[in-house]
Amino acid sequence: MSRDLGDFPTPPALVAAVLERLGPIGEQWPRVLEPTCGRGHFLKGLIDGTSPPREIRGIEIQASHYEAAQALARDTDSVRLEVVRANLFDLDLRRDLAWREPGPLLVVGNPPWVTNAELGVLGSENLPRKSNVKQLRGIDARTGASNFDIAEAIWLKLLRELAGEEATIALLCKTSVARGILQFAERGDLPIAEASIVRFDAKTWFRAAVDACLFRVKVGVGVGAGLERVPVFAGFPSVRPESAIGFVRGRLVADLDRYRPLAFADGPCPLTWRQGLKHDAATVMELEHDLGPGSLRNKQGETLNVESDWVYPLLKGADLVRGPVSRPTRAVIVTQRRVGQDTRGLEQAAPRLWAYLAGHAAAFARRKSSIYRGQAPFAMFGIGPYSFAPYKVAVSGLGKAPRFHAVGSVRGRPVMFDDTCYFLPCRSPEQAAITTALLNDPATLALIDALIFRDAKRPITKALLARLDLAALSGYVDHRALLMRAEDEFARLLAAETVISENETDTLSLDSRESAIIP
Repeated sequence: MSRDLGDFPTPPALVAAVLERLGPIGEQWPRVLEPTCGRGHFLKGLIDGTSPPREIRGIEIQASHYEAAQALARDTDSVRLEVVRANLFDLDLRRDLAWREPGPLLVVGNPPWVTNAELGVLGSENLPRKSNVKQLRGIDARTGASNFDIAEAIWLKLLRELAGEEATIALLCKTSVARGILQFAERGDLPIAEASIVRFDAKTWFRAAVDACLFRVKVGVGVGAGLERVPVFAGFPSVRPESAIGFVRGRLVADLDRYRPLAFADGPCPLTWRQGLKHDAATVMELEHDLGPGSLRNKQGETLNVESDWVYPLLKGADLVRGPVSRPTRAVIVTQRRVGQDTRGLEQAAPRLWAYLAGHAAAFARRKSSIYRGQAPFAMFGIGPYSFAPYKVAVSGLGKAPRFHAVGSVRGRPVMFDDTCYFLPCRSPEQAAITTALLNDPATLALIDALIFRDAKRPITKALLARLDLAALSGYVDHRALLMRAEDEFARLLAAETVISENETDTLSLDSRESAIIP
C-alpha cells in the first residue's frame, strides 16, 4: 500500500466493511462529508451502497487525488456529489459547506496517520496553523508531547465546527488518537454525546504496525455524556463489546469492568515517582566498559579516561523489560547534581571530563529540544537528589507487562536510569524490597492492567504510576505472600554487589512495611 503525504488509501473491501458497520447510511444520514477524500474510495462506496445518501461532499488537497475524485463526481448522477480542492484547515466547516439537503450529517473517512512533524518532512501543506493544539503547559508544550497526529487536529476541528450539527463522525485512525480525543473532550468539554471503538488489523489492511480502529462519536446532543463508558469491539462483525473504556473522576481507564473491584487503590501514590536522565546525547554520555571496570568507551568506539566521580552505572528501559536486573554493563556521565546547576565548575574539578565533553560539543549543539536553550553547557534533565539514592525501585515505560525491580548501588555508586524508566528513590534495602514486592503483587498488577493501554508507545507513564495508592494496596494484599516476595527481592539486592551499611541487617521483617510506603 503506497503512502502519499501521510495518507494510506483505503482498500474498497475495508470501505465496504466500515459502511456496512455504520449502515444503512442513507436511511440515517441524508448528508455525508469526507474531510480528506483522497482518490474517492469512500465516495464510491457511498454511491454504490444499497442505501446511498442524497448529498455527499469531499475535500482533498492533492491535485492527482482531487482529479480522480472529481472524475467520480462527473460520472455520478444518482447522488449529488461535490468535491472541493482545499486544505481542510483553511475551511470553516460551519460556513464554507453550503449544504442543499437538510437532516443529520455523517462524517466518514480515513485521515492521515502521521504526526505534524512527519508531514513536514514529507512536504505536505495539509497542516493546521502552528499552535499548541493540545493546550499543553510548561515543559510538555516544548518537548515531544507537543507533537501530534494530524488526525487529532482533524478530529478537533470537526468536533468544534460541527458542534451545532446533528452529526456523527466515524473515522479510521490509530487507537491512540481516539483516546487522545476522548481525553481532550474530557478536559475541554467538547460535545460528545456517545462514542464507540471498533478495532481492526491495520497490518493486514495497511501494512502498518499500529493499533487501529473505527472511532465513532455523536456530537451536539447530551454534551459529555459519552465519555463515561465507551464500548470497544474486537472487529467489524462484533455485536458485543469486548471491554469498555471511560473516565472515572476525570481520569481515563482502559477496562472499566476489571477496574471497578480495585478502584479503591486508584491514587494518589504516597511516594513520588521520578523519571530517569534525559540528555539527548547518547553517543557521548552513555558508555560501556571496554577491557575492565576502569576502561570505558562511548558509542562511537572511542576509549576515554575521565574522572570517575562523574560516571555512574546505567540501566536502560530495555534492560528492565528483559527480566531480572543483573549488574549494569553500561555507565553514564552525570554533569549536574540538580537541574539548572552551572556545569562550568567541571573545567576545574574534572578537567579530563570537561575536555572530553568540549571535544564533542557538536553533539550537544544538535540537540533539538528547546528545553536545553539557555541552559549551562552539557546540561541534562531528570536529575536531582533523588537520582543519588542508594536504592531504587524501577520499571521500564516500554514494557507491555510491567515488572518492577529493586536496584541497589554498585561499588558504592548509585545506579542511574535513562528517560524511558521511572523509579522510586529508597532509603534502605528493606524499603526497596518491600515496595518492589508490593508493586509486583497480583492486585497491583491487576490494577495496572485495567489502567494500561498496551498499544501506547510508552504503556507505563509517570501519570499512571502516580495513580497507584500503595498505602491502600498494602492493607489489601496477602501479607504472608508479600513478605515472601520481599525476602526474595532483599536477597537479590544483597547478592548484586550492593553496599549494605553497618547498621543494616541481612534479614527482613514485615515491621518495615509501613515505613516503606509512607514517606
